[in-house]
Amino acid sequence: MPKLVADPTEAVEALFSDAPADGPGCVVGVVRNGEILFARGWGLANLEHRVPLTPTSRFYLASVSKQVAALAVLMACEAGQLDLEASIRESLSELPDDMHGVTLRHLLTHTGGVRDYLSLGSLAGVGPEHPWTEKEVIRLICRQRGLNFAPGQDFSYSNSGYVLAAVALARTTGKQLDAFAREHIFAPLGMTASRFQHHHGDLVPDKASGYAREGGGVWRVADSHLDVVADGGMYASLTDMLAWTANLLAPRIGAAALRRMFTPARLTDGGATGYGMGLQLGRHRGLSIAEHGGSHAGYRNHLLVFPTEGLGVVVLANDAAALPAVVARSVAAAFLGARLAPPPPELAAPSRETVRELAGPYRSDDGEVIALILGDDGALSVAGLPLPLAPVAQHTFALRVDPDNFRLDFDPADGSVTVLPSSGPARRYARCAPSAKIDCSRFCGDYQSGDIGPAICRIRQDCEALTVSFAESPPAKLQPIAAHILWSPDLGVALNFEPAASPGFRLDGGGARGVEYLRDAAAL
Repeated sequence: MPKLVADPTEAVEALFSDAPADGPGCVVGVVRNGEILFARGWGLANLEHRVPLTPTSRFYLASVSKQVAALAVLMACEAGQLDLEASIRESLSELPDDMHGVTLRHLLTHTGGVRDYLSLGSLAGVGPEHPWTEKEVIRLICRQRGLNFAPGQDFSYSNSGYVLAAVALARTTGKQLDAFAREHIFAPLGMTASRFQHHHGDLVPDKASGYAREGGGVWRVADSHLDVVADGGMYASLTDMLAWTANLLAPRIGAAALRRMFTPARLTDGGATGYGMGLQLGRHRGLSIAEHGGSHAGYRNHLLVFPTEGLGVVVLANDAAALPAVVARSVAAAFLGARLAPPPPELAAPSRETVRELAGPYRSDDGEVIALILGDDGALSVAGLPLPLAPVAQHTFALRVDPDNFRLDFDPADGSVTVLPSSGPARRYARCAPSAKIDCSRFCGDYQSGDIGPAICRIRQDCEALTVSFAESPPAKLQPIAAHILWSPDLGVALNFEPAASPGFRLDGGGARGVEYLRDAAAL
């Protein structure tokens, strides 16, 4: 990062001094106390026609949409059209009996235990470009014979919850989310370039197409094909999102609802999740923050606000390789300067041998697995998080680019690691290390799940390599991490074959826990 200069706009410009002009890029905006301090774009909105990105280009917001959807649902609750504490089955009676205790509040705070439809869809062979509809999502959720956990007991990010909330809103108000938001949010805030896209084929004026690189570095269009909203589905310009951000910091509309959104949810045991409603809550370099990212297809977005400073940063990118959260923090640093506490100093890098001993898989009590990877440069990182970790204390590592955002505390006594995110409760993971050679051939076979449908899961062993394939997908490697547990690093799922008498396994990973697979399809 370049040295901070007196003019923060020059510092932001310097961040993008090497940004290519002939590829996709991003737009960056800063608002403080209702005044737009910076708004500019780099790169192209459309590579075929060489249309430049500007503050009026419209981006697919992905999960940044959740905060707008949350406000819409809360406004409907304030109007008496929905009940935040009522069972979701009052609006969607077709949902399974297991969901009777799931409320709208649970759905908006990701504490309902509803399995994520995108995770379930991947197990069923549904590709990333599938045009999911509300009917398909509801049908898949209705197949589920259980929840990830009892409502209110834990936190698990679930796109399903927001889709269900949007359906409940439409059924009770008679208006789809887009129409409701236009009337109650977009029009009052002057967000004329914003919309929720209920059909992916509808035209979007001034659209910034999403892009991702294929093998050989060739750009490919990567737009959203989803026909569901609330979990995502919103298109907006930078100009509109700065108006939205200004309202987050100093509400002109929805003040009471926004207070709810900025309040972290509490679990049944009293613990705070660090997530409000559509907003992740935490601290950054001594200051309170609220933020949310969005990632889908070729879009990568981030919204970051500092409530005590009246400052908000919006970064919208149409490049699948972009890291907007990192950019947002760098931009905020340029404008906040000394208001931010200095980052903790890095310690001297430990030896490669020390880091190698820390690498490997770790598993929590609820079945979630994380993997620590030793890079070619000798740095430790978490699988799926392409950012290096650096030592900040004797047994503590943190993200090098943002030490407040994610920390790992290692316990040398038992080899476990505790993950401390910037928001939410700490979670402990035990080191995975099978004590004896395992006969993996006993796991081989074909399996099916009543929760997923007819798609077959195949486990095979070839030349000592154990692989798993879901719904005819390419085989992914499996490795034993305990006597009865196999884990796929590429898919991020663990297959638990305990107890030994069970004719199958329980799958945990992504947004789905406890999905049962059986060898005997007739038992489904």
